[in-house]
Amino acid sequence: MNKAVNTPETRVTARPARMGVRLRALLGILIFMALGGAGWLLQRWEPTLLPIRVIQVEGEMHHHSSQHLQDRLTERLHGGILTADLVDLKRAAEDLPWVGQASLRRVWPDTLRVQVQEYRPIARWGLDGLVTADGVVFRPQGGTIPSNLPMLEGDDKRAPEVTARYLKWRDALERIGHGIQRLSVDPRGDWRIELVSGAELRLGTISVEERLARYLKSASQLESAGRPLTVDLRYSNGFSVKWAPNADTRVRAHPDRVARVGNRG
Repeated sequence: MNKAVNTPETRVTARPARMGVRLRALLGILIFMALGGAGWLLQRWEPTLLPIRVIQVEGEMHHHSSQHLQDRLTERLHGGILTADLVDLKRAAEDLPWVGQASLRRVWPDTLRVQVQEYRPIARWGLDGLVTADGVVFRPQGGTIPSNLPMLEGDDKRAPEVTARYLKWRDALERIGHGIQRLSVDPRGDWRIELVSGAELRLGTISVEERLARYLKSASQLESAGRPLTVDLRYSNGFSVKWAPNADTRVRAHPDRVARVGNRG
């Protein structure tokens, strides 16, 4: 039976192989330590050697001054031009109540350029919010909600739908001399419009576009009869009216001007 014999040549060949593995491992450790040390030195000295000296704000700002934004970013700034955390600084800018979007970029050698877009609200949203033309709801803190804007009401998820209808209906009503003071949709989907004149239009849950068109067609006739307080358009082919005192009841009773036809919905 043959037995394996370790010859001197075999032992000599194995020893350099093991030494090569150890040398490569040692080299890897040294490289890792060097990189770690370089990273530590960069983090420690880079803000001093390559500091951000200028924060440049671009974009039209109304509710937050450029100085306010610069101060906010300076408070959150850690690192120099190479190591500043732009994601964190972007978050800090967009946390300001009226800032809708911010983008930041480094400009060599010492400038941070900030592009800002503020929200442009078209209406109040409920009691504590504002909404843009795209249906974006935001809630600024500190009592900064303008009181002269119309009010829209509904679930936040329906904000794009509500704002789209508001813009469409606002233009249609303005053509006949009326403005929208309040537009609301409740959880059942029941739509109501309160005009600047004080009249309330009840549109119901279905066929709301057709019902508003019916009012637009008859508005001048209604106003010639008196001052309507409530126009209930939740009928198949007509509407009912609640009048302010001293309205002309003879005109009001004319079937072509005020009718109750069909079922409400």
